[in-house]
Amino acid sequence: MPLLQQIPSEPSILPSVPDCPHCHAKRFYMEPPRFCCASGEIRLAETKMPNKLLQLCRGSSPEAIEFRQCIRSYNNMFGFTSLGVHYDRELSKRNKGIYTFRVQGQIYHFVNPLKPSDGEKASNLQLYFYDTEHEVQNRMVLSAKFRESIVQQLKSVLDHNPYSVFIRRLAYIKDLDRYRIFLKSNPGLDQRVFNISSASQVAAIWLDNDTLNGDSSREIEICTTTRNRKIVKQHYGCYDTLQYPLIFPSGETGWHPGILRKTKTQILRDPHQTCEREHLISINQCTDIEEVLTAEQIAARKKKKQRPTVSCREYYAYKFQMRDADQSNLLHIGRLLQQYSVDTYVKLETSRLEFHGNKQNKLTTEAYQGLLDVIAKGHTNGSNVGKHIILPASFIGGPRDMRRRYMDAMTLVQRYGKPDIFLTMTCNPSWPEIKNHLLETDESQNRPDLITRVFRAKIEQLKEDLFKKHLFGHVAAYTYVIEFQKRGLPHAHFLIILKQQSKMFSPEEYDKIVSAELLIGTNHHIYILWL
Repeated sequence: MPLLQQIPSEPSILPSVPDCPHCHAKRFYMEPPRFCCASGEIRLAETKMPNKLLQLCRGSSPEAIEFRQCIRSYNNMFGFTSLGVHYDRELSKRNKGIYTFRVQGQIYHFVNPLKPSDGEKASNLQLYFYDTEHEVQNRMVLSAKFRESIVQQLKSVLDHNPYSVFIRRLAYIKDLDRYRIFLKSNPGLDQRVFNISSASQVAAIWLDNDTLNGDSSREIEICTTTRNRKIVKQHYGCYDTLQYPLIFPSGETGWHPGILRKTKTQILRDPHQTCEREHLISINQCTDIEEVLTAEQIAARKKKKQRPTVSCREYYAYKFQMRDADQSNLLHIGRLLQQYSVDTYVKLETSRLEFHGNKQNKLTTEAYQGLLDVIAKGHTNGSNVGKHIILPASFIGGPRDMRRRYMDAMTLVQRYGKPDIFLTMTCNPSWPEIKNHLLETDESQNRPDLITRVFRAKIEQLKEDLFKKHLFGHVAAYTYVIEFQKRGLPHAHFLIILKQQSKMFSPEEYDKIVSAELLIGTNHHIYILWL
């Protein structure tokens, strides 16, 4: 039977895969078993979205529809930190194609002073402190697209946020300039038993003349006057909490170093127990800031733990899973999920770059600073050899990794000859596997997690058909690359080199696997365009 006659007219359905037996996360075809929770070694505290916020995210009222269209703006308005990022404003406009949040360069989270400068409008945490009697009016002034009823509802939801409670209390302190205000970098949330953080656990205030013998850089200081903005480091537990109050409305702690993985004994004894973490000294037990900062220093100086910890990638891999019992609604927050996903990716890449930057003295840098680098870069001056930060070939996307992949591809052509087939596979957001996991209020472009996972599963299925079932014949070598379109959907390009007995030499042989047809009779307008 000719090959084209074997191709089904309906999209092929991925083979079903049982859910994870440990964390009950949904799995797709060819996903590794430890992808979600490392076979039960990772179990994080669950969070629940308040009912008011849930109605805005999933409701069908005009108010809910308007909220979902501007959810990023509402979140950034109520955020305690300001977002420093260069993003493509044209792609984030819905009047041209689908909505896409794309950034370039680094992302920074800034903590602004409590009081705005003269002539400036209050923003971010300033709105929780400055002129609180007219807080709603001050927020409405920021943008004409905000609806007052939505702002009132979000304000009531965040009234119990510990950071909101703490900053609002500062308005009742006299002579505030005499004090120093600090936010804890890693608030004390025990992952074993989740309790909502209190204001005393996330922040503190001390007199300005208190002695500070500890490392104050471990804390986030809020300035009362117009000083330089403070940067929140990506490894702080409050990094996500301060920027995304609509995702963490109760002030839940995000990822931070020290979350312990579960042992096999703990998995067997109590599979529902969540991971433990290093419990720093509680801030409400301290008499001065020195005790807190000393505890932070001791935790930072500890050597390798006897038990492994949960990495940043493993933490977010667990959080982004699809579970029927999930109450966080994280995957159904629309356009805000795009921003949060991009922010998380940049956070991971920054952590990897800092890891290699801190390990420079352990690298054999002489091997990277030799004649090969000089020739590759075209330098003629010996002073230009080498870099300040050396990225090894194991860093995915780095210059040495890309050069190695290019040389491997060229070697395949040199060894097996030029490719016989150039094959392109594109992602279809209407695939049943994608549609079946979307809510009525969801849009496929706002689910990058679902799209990439389904596309990867389809790629693995295609590779099995090509290289194991020999759809086009026996393959000698192949290479492929996955790229993302301007609007976010992925596509793959394959270069396939067939073995000698499977090569095609005539147009008739190519016609057996290639088909190009005009859409006659289906749509006259499209047919005219093709002509």
